[in-house]
Amino acid sequence: MKKILIATTALVMTAGIAAAESHSSPITLSGTARMGVIYDGADTQFSSRVRIIFTASGETDGGLSFGATVRNDQLGNGNTANGDSTVFISGAFGTITMGDVAGGAADNLVGQVDGIGYTGLTDQNEIGFAGGTATAARYNFASGPFSFAIGLGQTTAADDAMSAAVKYSPEGGRFTVALGYSDTAAFSQIDAKATATLGAATIALRLADRETAADLAIALSVSGTFGGVGVTAFAAQNRDFVGTDTFGVGASYDLGGGAKVLGGVADNGTDTIAELGLNFTF
Repeated sequence: MKKILIATTALVMTAGIAAAESHSSPITLSGTARMGVIYDGADTQFSSRVRIIFTASGETDGGLSFGATVRNDQLGNGNTANGDSTVFISGAFGTITMGDVAGGAADNLVGQVDGIGYTGLTDQNEIGFAGGTATAARYNFASGPFSFAIGLGQTTAADDAMSAAVKYSPEGGRFTVALGYSDTAAFSQIDAKATATLGAATIALRLADRETAADLAIALSVSGTFGGVGVTAFAAQNRDFVGTDTFGVGASYDLGGGAKVLGGVADNGTDTIAELGLNFTF
């Protein structure tokens, strides 16, 4: 009799655990890592990094999806003020995301032209967005080929930021067009980007007009894969809104299984810089 009672109790407990697991929200782990060598124009040095990303997701009885992500670097920034973490809820109404949503709507839908290197080679291809804060909210909605986004950022009561953007991407993705507007207590900015795929090559052009800058910032990239080797070249004029012009070229090769070899050489407006390394995704 004791054996029967013990077996019955164990069966009930196991069923309870299984039921609890079936109603729990799953949490998954993923990550990225990199390792290589960087030449900064004066010295050559090793550079490596690892990031572990925790992703949680769930769904309400009414069909709303919700979730959160948090990123942990070996450098450790303490995730201050929502740094590297987001929380979202989505449904037929769209998606609301809070936390570290980068540069808001314009950053989300407009984006940058293609860069090079295994670390990004100090992002010499990028033009800065306005209104990026680590504590912010963004609303996204998509309908057919159109995507819309509105972002609200906060730093202090005197320095809140807002941004709005729209993107048109017809079926097939042969070309895209995006337009964004951002406004902060210091200045406003208009961003535009267009991409087109012609055969094996993809061309991207970005323009940015900042209220406090005398001239436009312009960035252009051309990328393609030929014989298994990815090649990217970029050029940027006035990329930091103070007259700095940059250009670079890079290549990559996919080793399979989440590993890639990447390298590049660029002129950052002052020095020639270069890097070669490996990227991993888990």
